[in-house]
Amino acid sequence: MKEDLKIESTLPQLHPVATQRASEAIYEQIKGLIIGGQFKPGDRLPSERSLMTMLQRSRPTIREALRMLERAGFIRTVPGTNGAIVQELGTDGVEQSLEVVLQASRVTMAELVEYRSHNDTAVARWAAQRHTEDDIKALRQILADGDTFLREGDYSAFIRLDGAFHGRLAKAGKNEVAYILTQVMSNLVEPRIRQAIQEQTPEENRDMCRRILDMHRHIYEAVRLGDADAAQAAMAHHIQVFGADLG
Repeated sequence: MKEDLKIESTLPQLHPVATQRASEAIYEQIKGLIIGGQFKPGDRLPSERSLMTMLQRSRPTIREALRMLERAGFIRTVPGTNGAIVQELGTDGVEQSLEVVLQASRVTMAELVEYRSHNDTAVARWAAQRHTEDDIKALRQILADGDTFLREGDYSAFIRLDGAFHGRLAKAGKNEVAYILTQVMSNLVEPRIRQAIQEQTPEENRDMCRRILDMHRHIYEAVRLGDADAAQAAMAHHIQVFGADLG
């Protein structure tokens, strides 16, 4: 109890909740404090008992709010410890939520191609301007793995590398918003490429995957050389061919 009082004196102030959906209100209140930086990664939330006192709500309500926070990735609860721990915010939940929204909206291939013609070309330009040697090594390894899968005729494994290549390119561009959206776009595109693979002959699949690998190589070379205009043009061509292949 003394430990709780000591912790409470140094933490942001929470206030009682008056609503029929108290767990959601508590969730929003604590989430706001985490996003606002009052609770920082590694900080420990007050114990359930302390939260019950501060918020004037029952233990089941407090526990439901904490479960919501944990599912959203804001905190991590450890059984037998005194208070949940605030987590470093990541992008997985953001990507998943946006992907679900876009899937529910029944996005068309034409819309995907139109958007990617702007997002992915900007990513390629930034990657050429901002990449590190580690980025180049990672991209080169993805291309090498793609070459192996193509020789082996493992087109399913090859398709996984398409998203990996675009994701690593976005990482090289050093823009987290573009990285998140690139990941989402790749997750939306991959099932459509897999459907095409199922409908095509092995020869058609080999030709399509070879085209993808060749275009990735052209993008990679322009990025490696720091030629932003060439990288952007190579990506624009890639997206155009992609749209034609799957449109």
